Amino acid sequence: MVSTKEKVFFVSGANFSGRRLIIENIKKKTLKGNISSFNILNFYPKEINLKDLQEKVLLSSFDKEKILIFKDAYNLPKEVKDFLYDNFSKAISNNYIIFEAEGNYSLKNKKIASDKFFNFILSKAACYKADTKFYEISFDDFRKSIRQNNVTQAIYVLDKLFEEKASDNEKKTLGLQLFGVLISESSYLKNDTLRKKYLNYLWEADRAIKERGLDPRFAIELFLSRSLAA
Repeated sequence: MVSTKEKVFFVSGANFSGRRLIIENIKKKTLKGNISSFNILNFYPKEINLKDLQEKVLLSSFDKEKILIFKDAYNLPKEVKDFLYDNFSKAISNNYIIFEAEGNYSLKNKKIASDKFFNFILSKAACYKADTKFYEISFDDFRKSIRQNNVTQAIYVLDKLFEEKASDNEKKTLGLQLFGVLISESSYLKNDTLRKKYLNYLWEADRAIKERGLDPRFAIELFLSRSLAA
């Protein structure tokens, strides 16, 4: 029997980038890389149409699994929470469900503990918190994500590394350092075809920076998207 914690996820925390990373990893794990706009459905509190939601939640899908993501979950309308609560078993039989909320919510919070819906969901879901301290990153994290071919993690680390640099000179230096990491990792690839392809992508990214003035951060992100996501 499948545990509800394998079907329902509650992602909270003030760190937006951290929440995004957690959700992307859940998508990758649950759908095993078979991710498209057709099997990822996002719902926002102020835009949810209850009838449309009912159809999408209760409709069985024989050709693909779906992930339903409820953004700003703590502000879901009462009728939506009541519907999901009353149809919980049916909903998770057809879908994976992710509730995303800004801030760290738990059953220790009296307001949440007194809410029947969230009291129920938090007891059933696998809960993840995007804690800033937990997501402190380093060059080693960047190198590790490259070796694991994890484009989501690599871009997240890239963003965080650049966020820590205030001046243009610091960002330029960081860009050169990260290029060094990418050149080193690409040069040691055992697959000749991939090695040549990656080094060519890096050469093109370097030209884009020097000749067209492309921001090093975006040039590196472009390389990551072209290579790791390929």
